[in-house]
Amino acid sequence: MCRTHSQNRRIIKELIKISQKITNDDLKVKLNALSIRGRNEMCLNETLLSLKLNPKEAMSVCADLRKNRNCIHFLNLLKKRGQSENPLSIAPELFNKPIDAEELIKFCKEKRFCPYFLSKFLLEAMKVIICNYQWLFNPFIRESFIEFIGQDLQNCILVLDECHNVIDVATDVNSKKITPYSLRLCLKDLEMYRSPILMQSFVRIILDHLNQKKKSLRTKEKAINPENFLERILEKLGLNDLNGFKNFLEDLLDFSIAIHEEKLANGEISRDFIGSLAEFWLKWLSVYSADNYFFCYNVKEIKGKRSISLEIVALDPREIAIPILKRGFTCLNLSGTVNPYVYNNLMGLNECGKSYKGIIADSPFSKNNIKAIITEGVDTRRDNRTHDMYKKMIDKIDEVLNCTPANIGIFCASYKILKGLLANGLESITQNNNKKLFVEEPGLSASENAMLVDDFKSEASNSGAVLLGVCGGRNSEGEDYPGGYMNSVIIAGVPYHLPTPRVEAKIKYYDKVFNRQGWNFAYLYPAVQRANQASGRPIRKISDKGAIIFMDSRFKAKIKWISEWIRKELEIIPDKPNAIIQNLSPFWKV
Repeated sequence: MCRTHSQNRRIIKELIKISQKITNDDLKVKLNALSIRGRNEMCLNETLLSLKLNPKEAMSVCADLRKNRNCIHFLNLLKKRGQSENPLSIAPELFNKPIDAEELIKFCKEKRFCPYFLSKFLLEAMKVIICNYQWLFNPFIRESFIEFIGQDLQNCILVLDECHNVIDVATDVNSKKITPYSLRLCLKDLEMYRSPILMQSFVRIILDHLNQKKKSLRTKEKAINPENFLERILEKLGLNDLNGFKNFLEDLLDFSIAIHEEKLANGEISRDFIGSLAEFWLKWLSVYSADNYFFCYNVKEIKGKRSISLEIVALDPREIAIPILKRGFTCLNLSGTVNPYVYNNLMGLNECGKSYKGIIADSPFSKNNIKAIITEGVDTRRDNRTHDMYKKMIDKIDEVLNCTPANIGIFCASYKILKGLLANGLESITQNNNKKLFVEEPGLSASENAMLVDDFKSEASNSGAVLLGVCGGRNSEGEDYPGGYMNSVIIAGVPYHLPTPRVEAKIKYYDKVFNRQGWNFAYLYPAVQRANQASGRPIRKISDKGAIIFMDSRFKAKIKWISEWIRKELEIIPDKPNAIIQNLSPFWKV
């Protein structure tokens, strides 16, 4: 299990090399493997793709299209599959070796087959399956996935690559939210299909409440007392107790199924917002008194428009992780940056009824190829973000640019720091050093961002370029910059999350369950983890040479949390003119 498609492709490439080393003569082993993606990313049906659905909605619409025989790709696949019980026989030259999802999709486009269901039909015959974490950690997807594999997890070896990502995945899949947009669509269906008045009143109550909150809230996030909120809803609905509310929600869920069946009978495509609403409130009822959940309003502003959501936020990844780790035959957790102590606690490795062993491997990189420094004199705490502090940072960045032969990455703790650097002359110093500036912007599509990164990399063969982005973004974690694609990387500031109510709730909860480790586990560790991820971007191959600059003196107090392969090479650079040049120039001249 990996985070990104590019990581999946790397594993397929490694497996191809391994399979070339294995011959039937010496080991009698045939190594096949398949990387798979989600339905939305493998689907070729134009109707489904045009709707831009989330995974749950896409599954429902896909099922309707198949039941109504409105997907030619699926029908073609069923016809072909009916000719043989073995799905490998559809294209044995392709499927008896490691194959990436891209190659499978290309094959299916030519044959007009459904790539998503062909990948599922192939799973049972595969020795190795490569996928996103969601396939196992999302309860909504997991059981169907396991059924297609044809093996229980107790017969499977789980490998979690970049396992530090799984902590957030395990809480995200266990959280839920509703928005005014989804509520309006619920109300439209309820009115159209003549639902009981109480159901329509319920949706209007929540919708009106969220619209009022969107206007009145002065903060981006506000905590909710879940029990008081329930009491107000019961009062407005005229219900006497929680059992009555639960029965009402189950009726709402049944009504959503009836609407779905009626739409299906009429050949319509159904998006089940009513069922999602019922499931949201059934979840609220089941966990409102639990201390490992946080309830809130969340307000976002996108392109000048405010949007609000009502959220149930899971705080403890163990609730999802432990049942999976218990079921698996064994699990190998891999990361170049994870802190084993934190990971062990947050994932509950010692609570799975199995032995746990943590291994910190020696770094494969030569210390002569790594230069790691912390700069004195810079502190990017909010009160310190003055014109003078930004000018000092610009001067130090200028020194890095001056002695770096090709490309440089600058990953800021936040977009505010990014904008501060731009406003205080960053573009001017990149031009003075004959380098081109590329700026990562929020809201870029995957293809737009890929073009940005490709253009940045292409400048390595010229005089070099600067990529300005943020820690925790896709360019600072999911992208590799070997060789001259990135010689130096600057981490500008400590990338703490904003101290929002949900972060404070997580700190409080972790203090309780992890022996007063709340601040370390919920606030400090995630920040340094984002810095660790960004710091490793330039050094991807054994031969790579890279300079890592932590540009904030507060990193001195966090040295023990920095990845060991970097920590061993760290130096503290005094706050003096040309101190960085004096330190970096000999490194690049050798």
